[in-house]
Amino acid sequence: MSLSHFMAASSGGGFVAPTVGESFFFDPIGDGKIISSVKAMVLLVLGTALIIGFFAASARKAAVVPGKLQFVGESIYGFIRNGVAIEIIGKGGKKWAGFLSTLFVFVLVMNLWELVPIAQLPVTSHFAVPAFLAIMVWIIYNIVGIKKNGLFGYLKLMCFIAGVPWYMHILLIPIEFLSNIILRPFTMAVRLFANMFAGHMLVGVAAAGTVFLFESGGFNYATSILPFVASMFLVFFELLICALQAYVFVLLAAIYLESSLADSH
Repeated sequence: MSLSHFMAASSGGGFVAPTVGESFFFDPIGDGKIISSVKAMVLLVLGTALIIGFFAASARKAAVVPGKLQFVGESIYGFIRNGVAIEIIGKGGKKWAGFLSTLFVFVLVMNLWELVPIAQLPVTSHFAVPAFLAIMVWIIYNIVGIKKNGLFGYLKLMCFIAGVPWYMHILLIPIEFLSNIILRPFTMAVRLFANMFAGHMLVGVAAAGTVFLFESGGFNYATSILPFVASMFLVFFELLICALQAYVFVLLAAIYLESSLADSH
């Protein structure tokens, strides 16, 4: 939440809802004409370093009886390997477990920055991040699909539905091509971005309302408990959403990989 909300509340001004710029960027720099987007980049780099450091530390002293870090690292990997990679892709999913586990942890950490004091920004609420991840998944599953089936075989796999009357293919093939080849990365990115963006704005509005009512005094002082309770509920709810969105993103990636590696529809 921006400093301007505290100033507006303490000066007796009207409620000022947090704007997109104030919620997702630093406060204005200098004369107020420059808005810094460095915050998201700093959190992105720091989060990546933390992930690398965690897995390096968890694997540094690997043992039959795992330590705490090794246990946590293996639990995350085992959860994605067994619950997503093998469950969705099949036996061939083992070789994709490392990629999917890394993708899950990366999205989860970038989501969880929203709940970290001072940071308070989900990096995935900047559309470039989920868009990059979705395009990466799109490139990978298209490459492996073409490598296995050939270009025309892959296009047939993605766009041709067996058992449908021939004249229906005139309508269905363009729809399948648009859905399976073109729109998948866009829908993946928008789903993650929209959920994290909306959740962060809701938490910001509830927190700003709490400060405004508390500083207004009088009857508003007592009613400030309502947005405070709402903000606390939203924080715990966002914790669930952060984990759920990371899981859904990885689940979709596994589903798309499975569809590219399938022998038939």
